[in-house]
Amino acid sequence: MQPKKMNTSFLYVAVLIILLALGLAMFLRSSAFGIQHVTVQGLKLIPENEILKLTNGVLGQNLLLFDQAALSNKILLHPLVQSVQFQRKLPHTLVIQVTERTPVALVVVPKGVVEVDAQGTFLRRLESWPKTDQPVVTGINLPDTVGPGQKLGNPSLTVTLNLLGQAPSGLLAQIGEIHVDPTQQITLFLTSGVEVRLGQANDWKDKLNALYQLVSDNGYKSFQQGVRYIDFTAAKPVIGR
Repeated sequence: MQPKKMNTSFLYVAVLIILLALGLAMFLRSSAFGIQHVTVQGLKLIPENEILKLTNGVLGQNLLLFDQAALSNKILLHPLVQSVQFQRKLPHTLVIQVTERTPVALVVVPKGVVEVDAQGTFLRRLESWPKTDQPVVTGINLPDTVGPGQKLGNPSLTVTLNLLGQAPSGLLAQIGEIHVDPTQQITLFLTSGVEVRLGQANDWKDKLNALYQLVSDNGYKSFQQGVRYIDFTAAKPVIGR
């Protein structure tokens, strides 16, 4: 009789576990965890309402079981969104953590300027000047068909962004304009008004570090107002007055 008793006990335990699992599943799927509030964090450039519009339909869904991939893909449609993560604040709040694309340059176009990030992504077309200045890129023609969210495949822009990525941070703040000619020769115009002729290259680090050291030198600062250009196209930099 002992084996029969053990089998009966095992059956009771198994049934109890199944019932508990079903009860837990029903509880998790119940309205106890329905999304009632959505908050967005990490925004500097994007108005919050633009992200909230992209979450249309998420209210009322289960906070634990909503389709994260589908919602993430919708939010990533915004050209200024680089990545998105979700946090749950039980029982009813969904927190959306957005990482924005960061503008690194402004490309001059016929009707304003276009913000681009370090990967050459078209972020926004602006008719007026943005609150935060970035180096202005001239000499580049963008087709009228490009729009926000598109990655620009312009070779001259790629060269320019490569240069900006290699510049010391202290020098970036002093770069007012970058001009690229049809042969991808690059000329900088510093915020001090000095023209810097860099020429053509792929690796800019040595020239840019040398330029930063030069403009940071106290000796240079003593006669900076009389400097018209600095030519780095020769073996040694030439200062013109």
